Amino acid sequence: MMSVILIIAGFDPCGGAGLQADLKTVTVLGGVGLTVVTALTIQNTQGVKESIPIDKENLKKQIDVLCEDFKINAVKIGMLPNEEIVKITSEELKRFSLKNLVIDPVIKAKNKFLLNQAVKVMLNCLFPLADLITPNIDEVGYILGKKPLNVSEMKEAALKLKEFGPKAVLITGGELSPAMDVLYDGHNFYVWETTKKQNMSVHGTGCVFSSAIATFLSKGFSLLDAVIQAKKVITLAIDGALALGKGSLLSHPFAYIEQEKARYEVIEALKESLKQLQKIPLIAKVFPEVRMNFVYALPYARSLMEVAGFPGRLTVINGKICAFTAPTFGVSHHMANIVLKAMEFDKSYRAAINIKFSSEIVAKAKALRYKVEGVSRTEEPPELKEIEGVSLPWLVEKAIKKRGSVPDLIYDKGDWGKEPMIRILGKNPYEVVEKLSNILKEVFKYG
Repeated sequence: MMSVILIIAGFDPCGGAGLQADLKTVTVLGGVGLTVVTALTIQNTQGVKESIPIDKENLKKQIDVLCEDFKINAVKIGMLPNEEIVKITSEELKRFSLKNLVIDPVIKAKNKFLLNQAVKVMLNCLFPLADLITPNIDEVGYILGKKPLNVSEMKEAALKLKEFGPKAVLITGGELSPAMDVLYDGHNFYVWETTKKQNMSVHGTGCVFSSAIATFLSKGFSLLDAVIQAKKVITLAIDGALALGKGSLLSHPFAYIEQEKARYEVIEALKESLKQLQKIPLIAKVFPEVRMNFVYALPYARSLMEVAGFPGRLTVINGKICAFTAPTFGVSHHMANIVLKAMEFDKSYRAAINIKFSSEIVAKAKALRYKVEGVSRTEEPPELKEIEGVSLPWLVEKAIKKRGSVPDLIYDKGDWGKEPMIRILGKNPYEVVEKLSNILKEVFKYG
């Protein structure tokens, strides 16, 4: 049976935060969201202009009519604009003995507009009922009078917030670099560190994160496991944030579905592209000694396990390219590192293949107006050469910065123990095969 999550939050007309973001998140994760409006806000991606609280009696009626009809498995509370709203909410939670209560103590908007004018009442009435509170470091600073700026200070703040009565405290530090989250469950601390990919502010991250946690709790996950799973959701919602307005990016919880859906699509695209690769005449002549791999990453890939390739690499048998088995994720560290580094600069470049270096291939690629960039491995810092797995990311970053964008081809002429190589990059494997085919037609004069 599907879990039911009661969402008590403000209305955000641009949909990036508030109960709309909560509802999208709950739906993406397979839950059913019930929504209770606490305030109508007038805002867009550039900030909140005005907030109109709901009448306390109307708020009570909203909660009553839902709690009398549904079995509620979790509650997510967001914006509570004033003392009356806070007190009614507290009374209703106790009246219906609602469980798995996650409170995101929304206090100020990013443009500093005050959204909650009853913080002290919230601390006394609501925090003692919470299974988890999820303040960000600005909200912690507002509550405690000191904004934590590192893990040690976040842990200290979590201990102080725990004194207000919640069972657990999760402090989010998305504005820190790297981003840091600290969970205190009343016994142990857990810390997450995330490299930020977005340079712009993202609207609604706290809403998405807390509603994801509530949804996982509603499904029976432990608190720690719920936070771990929700971290995956919010990381993707930020990495895939949408630039639709003139201000902050909009959080995009559907990126979680996009990523899962893409797993099948990535594997199938590699299978089909291999068939096209096998049709290219004389392809074996550009096969490197270390053999070839062909990789394709998920849309928001961050790790090697999110890049698919061919186990054991591709090889040549009787002049034909062959794969030992079907493509899968996490099997091609060298080529995966190339794509992951390219995606840091342009997330649309998700595919790559390696071929043997040839000056003629480089010349023909340039003649076809492909973007070609060479990097000398002699420029690589000695300390990097000694570390396994960092040479190729360095080479790719060097080429991209020289070019000013992601090249179609990146080559090097080798070094001691390093075979000269060309890597062809593209937005998908079909594009990579097309580039390779076009170049080899000019080199071998067929077709």
